[in-house]
Amino acid sequence: MVVKVPARSDRACSPPLGFVTVYEFSLRAGLRFPPSPELSDILMICGVSLAQLSYRAISIIMGLIVLFRDRGAVLSPDCLARMGRLIGDTQGRISFRSKWLDIRTRDPSKSWISDFFYVKNDWNLLKK
Repeated sequence: MVVKVPARSDRACSPPLGFVTVYEFSLRAGLRFPPSPELSDILMICGVSLAQLSYRAISIIMGLIVLFRDRGAVLSPDCLARMGRLIGDTQGRISFRSKWLDIRTRDPSKSWISDFFYVKNDWNLLKK
């Protein structure tokens, strides 16, 4: 895994070619590298990048992946679709809602944590 520390002039929304932005809080939420195939599939199906997920969203998704694996199952986008519904809006925000679960992407119009770094995108994750 190749990690690049950003310069002061670098922005989270503009990772270098071949890299994705990762926030420090994502690691505290349970993200590990390489990302699990379940997480990669969910990101691809939802059309969002790793950097768009909030701390809460990553911790919930990672927890569900571990729970499913512990039970001998795989958390797939189809499983998520059976649990609730994906909702998109015109600003590029996506949320997943059910009676007991609410996962949202971060609001792109707000300023967010500047504790980020870049990771070589060897997993073909979206780079939005």
